[in-house]
Amino acid sequence: MRGALVVLSAVAAVVLAGCGEAVDTAKQTFPRSTVPAGQVDTGTGTSTGKPKTNDPAFSTEELRKLDPCALLSEDILASLGTPANNRTRDFSECSNYMEDKDGKDLNITLYVGETINNATEADQNIGGLPAIESELDDGSACFVSAVTSTNPNFGLRVQVGGEGEDLCATGRTVLTGVVAMVRDDPPQREDKRGSVAGTDPCTLLDTDQIKTAVGANTEMSPYSLHWCNWDGDSVRISVWIRTGYDPKDDTVDPGSPVDIGSGITAYQTVTEGAASCRLEWRHRSTGEDGADEIIEVDFDNSKAPEGDNGCGGAVAIAKLVIPALPKP
Repeated sequence: MRGALVVLSAVAAVVLAGCGEAVDTAKQTFPRSTVPAGQVDTGTGTSTGKPKTNDPAFSTEELRKLDPCALLSEDILASLGTPANNRTRDFSECSNYMEDKDGKDLNITLYVGETINNATEADQNIGGLPAIESELDDGSACFVSAVTSTNPNFGLRVQVGGEGEDLCATGRTVLTGVVAMVRDDPPQREDKRGSVAGTDPCTLLDTDQIKTAVGANTEMSPYSLHWCNWDGDSVRISVWIRTGYDPKDDTVDPGSPVDIGSGITAYQTVTEGAASCRLEWRHRSTGEDGADEIIEVDFDNSKAPEGDNGCGGAVAIAKLVIPALPKP
C-alpha cells in the first residue's frame, strides 16, 4: 500500500464507545499495571489484575464481526454531552461529532482492529487489556488504545478531539465502555449477502499462489482487520478491503479502465518512474452514497526490469483475489 495510505491509516482518528449505564468520569478510576517493555501478557485479564491480551472475545475474527457504530452507544455518548448521529467511516470505523456538557465541540472516532505499533509500551489497564495513551502537545486531541492481540499487535484505538478539557479522560471513559461491550454483549454488523465486511484479506492469497503468479517469495503480514501485505526481497503486494465511492465515478483521477476477468473492470493507477501499480474495483453496491464495497490491490517491485510499470503483477494478483471473494 502506498506510503501516504499507511500514514493516513496510522494517524486516523479513532474512538470507541460502549453501552450500559452512564459513566461519571469524575468518580471512575483506571488502575495502572505496568507491562515490561518488549512484553505484552497473554491470557484472560481483569480490570483490576494484570492486563492481558489474546482474550478470545477480542480475536481478530470476532472483532471483524462487530458493528463499530453500535459500539458508539447512546448511553456512553449521552454521559459525555449531547450526541449527534453516528457516521460510518469504514467497516471498522465510526465517528460522532457531538457537543460536550459545556456545549463545546467533542469529536469521537472509533477504530476496531487497528495496528498498535507501540503495543509494548502499554502501561495502563482498561477493562483487563494493556492500554496506552498519548496527547497532542496543544491538548487538542488524545489517543487512547487497548491492545487486544499480539502477533499481530492489534487493538481498539480511540481519538478524542475538541475544545474541552482532559480529552484523555473522555477517551478512557469511552474505551472502557467499548471493551466491556465487546466482552459481554458484542453488537454484530448485519450479515449481508456477498459482503466482504467479514472477510480476512490475508486468506485471499497464499505464498504458493503468489510465487506462481509473479515469481516472488513473500511473507504475509496483516496491517489491520481489512488490510494485508505480502513482502518479498523486492516485491510488496497489498490487498485492502474498504468502503468508498465506485472508482469509475472519481471525477479527479479515476485511473485507466482495465479488464481483469470475471466480468470485472478495474481502474488502474501507475506511479510514474516506478514499477508500482494500483487496481481498484467495486465489489458490491450498498445503495448508500460513498459506502460501496471496494477492493484495492497494490503491486510494487523495486527491482523490476526497465519499462515494467508493475501492472502485469497487479492484474495477476487481482485474478487470484477475485474467486476467493464472496459472490456479490
